[in-house]
Order: sequence, then C-alpha cells, then structure tokens
Amino acid sequence: MVVSIKPFDTLFFKAGRPFSAGSDSWADTFFPPFPSTFYGALRSLLIVNGGTLEEFANETHKLQSVVGRRTVNMVEYGTLKFNSIYIVKGGIPYFPVPFDLVLNDDKVEAVTFSRKSELFISNYKLDNYLIWRKNSQVDEANGWLDVSNLIDYLKNRSISSGIAESSQFFTIEEKIGIARDNTTLTSKEGFLYRIPLVRINNDTVFEIDFEGLDEGVLPNYGVMKLGGEGKAAKFTVENHDLLSSLKALDFDFDNGYFKVYLATPAIFKNGWLPSWIDPSSYEGEYNGVKVKLTGCALGKSISVGGWDLVRGAPKPSRRAVPAGSVYYFKILNSVSAEQIRNTFHFKNVSDSFGDAEYSKEGFGLAILGEVNV
Repeated sequence: MVVSIKPFDTLFFKAGRPFSAGSDSWADTFFPPFPSTFYGALRSLLIVNGGTLEEFANETHKLQSVVGRRTVNMVEYGTLKFNSIYIVKGGIPYFPVPFDLVLNDDKVEAVTFSRKSELFISNYKLDNYLIWRKNSQVDEANGWLDVSNLIDYLKNRSISSGIAESSQFFTIEEKIGIARDNTTLTSKEGFLYRIPLVRINNDTVFEIDFEGLDEGVLPNYGVMKLGGEGKAAKFTVENHDLLSSLKALDFDFDNGYFKVYLATPAIFKNGWLPSWIDPSSYEGEYNGVKVKLTGCALGKSISVGGWDLVRGAPKPSRRAVPAGSVYYFKILNSVSAEQIRNTFHFKNVSDSFGDAEYSKEGFGLAILGEVNV
C-alpha cells in the first residue's frame, strides 16, 4: 500500500539534539524527517481511528495486532511495516545524493573506487578507498537525485542532469516565541526560543510504501497529525508505484563487488558498522551472503530520538548513519546476483534493539548498485 502525505501548513521536524525549555533557546530542524516521524504519525492515526490511546495502552485496542503494544521495558511491534519513504515532486521521486558523488564544474561525477596504496598512511582500515583522480577541484554534491538519475548512478552510467537543490522542495521559516507565566500573564525570563519551520512546496509530497494493514482499514483520504507541533496534513491512498523501475533493476556482479546505497538513515549497534560485520576482519554474513566490507562513503552521523506517548518520556537517542551513505562489499561465497538482490535490494537493514525495531519503521532502506573496479 502506498500513501502520500501533504502538509497544510509549516511543520517542525526536530533534529536529535535536546531542546529543553529554559536551557535551550535554539532548535535545529532535520529534513527529510526521520522515518520514525511518519511511522509514529500513521500508527497514531490508526490508534485514534480504531479506538483510543487508553485502549492501546491497556492492550484492548481492536487494531492491536497492527499497531503493536508497549510494555514497561520494550516495544512489541505489530504487523505495520514501512518498506520505503521518499519525496515526490511533480510526480517524480527524489532521493538524497550519494556521498560518493562530487560536483566537478557543475557536473555530477563519481569518485574512483580504488585499491588502497601502500603509501597511504592512515587509521582507515578498509582495503579500498574512494578517491578523485582527475586534476581538478571538486565540491560536495549536496541535494537530491531524481529516480532516473539514481538508476544511472546505480548502474555506473553518467548522470545526465544536475542535482535538485533543497529549495525546490521546501523553504525554512523562522518562528520566535517566549514562554508565558500563567500566574502573572507575563513572559518568563530566559525562555525566549527560536525554531525553524519547514514549508513544503505546493508540488511536493511525501510518499510511504508500507504493508501489514488490511484493505479498507485506512480511509482512501483524510487528515492526520504530523511533526513536532502536531499540525494537520492530508493523506491519500495511492494506486501507483512510482519506484517500479528502480525496484525491477537487474544487476551484474560478475566482478565480485556490489555497493549498498542507504536511501534513509540507518541505525546500527556498532555505530557506522552493521552488527553482522566483524569489526576486526570486516567480514560478515547477511542472510546467506558472505561479504567483506572494502570501502565506504559516509556522511556525518546524526542523532535519532523522539517522544514516547505511552510512557510520556523521551525515546533513547541513538547515532545513525545518514541517508546517502554508501557501503562497498566484496562477495566471498558463491551466490547469484539474484540472491544478492533478494537479500539487500529495497530491504531495511538497520539493526534491532531491545526497545526498537528500526527496520520496521523504515530506517536503513538499502538500494543495490554495481561497482566499477
């Protein structure tokens, strides 16, 4: 099932760093919002449409098998599972630019995946590195790729058009406020704050592909709460799949290498390293595919937290690998390209924790790509 979400007004998507009244005056925003923002919004909509929050907490909700349950120490997820989350502008899906792309005189090009030189002295322990070999200065490629350009990137083809800037999808509007003393009806000293609000452009929507919900449970359209201030957004159940060409890609891994592009942030127990990769040998096995991590292009880590409505307390804050990060793997066992494809392509690869199953929320959406060796 695919649902599109279009906000009516500005929204506040808080980044992971703390923002406490009286001690912090400047909040940061994060775009696109974390998958957990949408998962919580849709889950809350189902709880309200099918009963009450009290029924959910008491485990008497009629959609309990879908939305799951919360105990004192852990979350038991229901059947609701996010497959992918992406931005759509003018009917075209867009994804964060991979970190192994650079801007060379306004042309988007890939850095070279190369065997690490013996003269290379660093604490970088992987066998290969990513390097720019041309005699020109390059800049970071920040922004978004449409789905056709992303396919060209994954297939090691030249990218035909440029990068879409964030201003094409949203604008930031600052909001300044101050807390009020309810007794004296005057402003509280030290409680001045500023938050950045996101206004989504008219031709832009969020789309979510999810499963675990019977047909007819969710209305074809309606209004839901979204973001830190709980503002209204319209949701519409769609009957299209804008990612069909991306999902159906065929791959050639005859050279023994493949890469995994993260379309959404991923949370791993070992920080930047997936838990199924040994931190000493960088070898591991994932659902029958044995690999060695030989290179990566990672962005700066981000903090992911949130608010737990049932417990009335903050969720644990964890570091995440940002969307756009790329991992390069060498294949160690005899497996077909189809088996690798079925294992990684459009699968959420985040680790599970005792209090959260991040892959179900849409964290760590992996998209496969070929490697030019």
